[in-house]
Amino acid sequence: MAVVVVMPTPNTAPPVDVERFVRLTNVPLDEAYTLLANPQTRLALHALSAAEPPVSVTELAAIVADRDDADERTVEASLVHVVLPKLAGEGVLEYDAETSRIRLERPVVAAADPFAPSRPERSEPNASP
Repeated sequence: MAVVVVMPTPNTAPPVDVERFVRLTNVPLDEAYTLLANPQTRLALHALSAAEPPVSVTELAAIVADRDDADERTVEASLVHVVLPKLAGEGVLEYDAETSRIRLERPVVAAADPFAPSRPERSEPNASP
């Protein structure tokens, strides 16, 4: 009997400029690569960098789950037990587990909102008299 393994679809986490991340956070380069290898970490950092702090864990989980096409409860568990404690431990953000609030003082990845669809620039109509 053959065993079939269904692989999850590839994540849609945007890339992160690791050197910029290291400069802004003072996280050692090797640790930065380890942290950023997790797609949910990258998605969370992009969402937090584009949001006004503080952000609730529930809000962040909804954004990450929607972008990653994943179950929101599973994402929330991963954020609470893995992603946020690691980022807080490195001093990247403040995470208050009692209030479920996350505070990122300044963007640490690309400032543009990676979740907004890209729209072409609209040209102004010719204003000739």
